[in-house]
Amino acid sequence: MANSARRNSDAAQAVRVVVAVLAALVIAFCGWSAYQYANGSDPLAFLGGNTLQTVEEGSSSSPSLELASSSVTDDDVKGQIARLKYGSDDVSLSTGDVNVVLGKDGIWIENASDSTAEDAITSTARRAAALASWAREANVKVSHVTWIAEDMAGSVRVVVSYPVERASKNEDTAQILAGCDGYRISGDAYAALGKDHGFKQEAGDAPVLPDDAEVTVIEQATSQGEVLVKTTESHSVLAAQSQAGSGSGSSSSSPAQADASITVSVTVDGSAVGAGSSSASVSIPAGATVYDALCATGVSINAGNTQFGLYVSSIGGLAEKEHGGKSGWTYYVNGVMPMTSCANYKLAGGEKIVWRYVTGE
Repeated sequence: MANSARRNSDAAQAVRVVVAVLAALVIAFCGWSAYQYANGSDPLAFLGGNTLQTVEEGSSSSPSLELASSSVTDDDVKGQIARLKYGSDDVSLSTGDVNVVLGKDGIWIENASDSTAEDAITSTARRAAALASWAREANVKVSHVTWIAEDMAGSVRVVVSYPVERASKNEDTAQILAGCDGYRISGDAYAALGKDHGFKQEAGDAPVLPDDAEVTVIEQATSQGEVLVKTTESHSVLAAQSQAGSGSGSSSSSPAQADASITVSVTVDGSAVGAGSSSASVSIPAGATVYDALCATGVSINAGNTQFGLYVSSIGGLAEKEHGGKSGWTYYVNGVMPMTSCANYKLAGGEKIVWRYVTGE
C-alpha cells in the first residue's frame, strides 16, 4: 500500500514537472512571437504560406496594399488629380494640364490657370488638401504636398505646402491656408482679391522645390499685373527638377526632359537703376530659346504676348516704366541685340545672354 502511494506521488510529481516545462515553452514562444510580429515578421512563417494577414476593418477581402513613395509614379498621382475631390466638390484637373515631381519626402504639382485670382487661390488650397488626404489614406510615405499655381506666362500666383498628416474637409480657403506648413501669394494675385478675404499674403515657411530652393514669388504688385491670356511660350518652375533625381518615378511632361542639353550664360543687369547685376550658367534642352534660358535661372518673370511676340516686362520684380516711360528690359546675345522676340531666338550652346534694364536716356 505504501509502495503504491509512493508511485502515485512520483507520477504526479513527474506530471507537474512536464506541465511546468510545457507552460514555460508556451510563454517563451508567445513572447518570441510578439517580438517577431512587432518587427513586421510572421512568427508562423515556418509553417508555410502567409498565415498572418492584415485586413481592413469590416472587409473580408485580401489585405490592402501599402504604397511607398518609391512605388508611386507620376502617373499614379496624375490619375488621382484627374478625379480629385474636396468634400463633394470636383477639383480635378486634366492630366495634360499638370506637371508632377516626386521627391524623397514630398509631391510637387504645377499647373497654369487663367481663372481669377480668387478662384486660383481657392482651388489651389483645396487641391493641395485633397491630394494630401489621398496620400495619407494610401499610405504614401511623404510628409507634404506642394502645389504651385501660375499665370499663363509662368509667374507663380500662389504656392502652398500642405502637410499630409492634416485632415481637411469642408474648410474655407482661410482655414485650409492656416493649416499649411507655409504658403505664398504673389503681389498681383493678392491685390486682385480686394478686401475681406480673411488671410494674409503669406504665412509659415516658404515652400521649396525638390532641390530645397525657395519657390520664387513676386511679393510686390506690378504695373502689368497677372498674365491671364495664353502665351506662345511659358516656363515650368518644376521643369529642371524632374531630371534632377528628385525620386524614383519622377517625371514631367516638360520639354526640359529632352535627351540633349546645352549650357549658356545668363546675366540679369539692373545696375542702371541701382538694382545690381547677377549671372548664372544654366543647362537647358537643345533648341531652347533665350526666354527658356532666362526661366531656367529661377528668377521671377512677368511676360505676355504682343503683336511682335512674347515680351518680358518684369524680371526679379523690376518692371518696365518704373523708371520713366521708356524704361524696360532688353536682351543681347554675344553682345548683339537680336531683332526678334526672346521666345523665338533658339540657342545652340555656349552663348552669353545679357538682360539689361534701360531707362531710355
